[in-house]
Amino acid sequence: MNLATAAATAVAVVVTPASAALAPAPARVQVSAKEFFFSLSRHKVVAGPAVVELVNFGEDPHDLRLERLGGGRLWKTPLVYPGAYYDLNATLVPGRYRLWCSVANHRQLGMTAVLTVVARGK
Repeated sequence: MNLATAAATAVAVVVTPASAALAPAPARVQVSAKEFFFSLSRHKVVAGPAVVELVNFGEDPHDLRLERLGGGRLWKTPLVYPGAYYDLNATLVPGRYRLWCSVANHRQLGMTAVLTVVARGK
């Protein structure tokens, strides 16, 4: 190995932080909204950081509420208009989560879903 190659390797090691290599990528789930239902791209994700993306394929504005069954933090998106999307960043612990649209009577009309969050390694 020549001196230039050794120096480039040393710089690459310094520039790449160890914590970034060890941090898990966020789990991703897409929630498709349409009158009057939610459809999830997956029904189970691993606990930890997550991106829950609400995509509005409907004709009316919709939003998303996300809460762990049994209580806990409530996550909310703003209104998402037809053709638009919103990425909700959350840190989820294991359990079952209720999702719903809080606009008018959309929840009563069927805009609900359940997401299961499992512990890492299960």
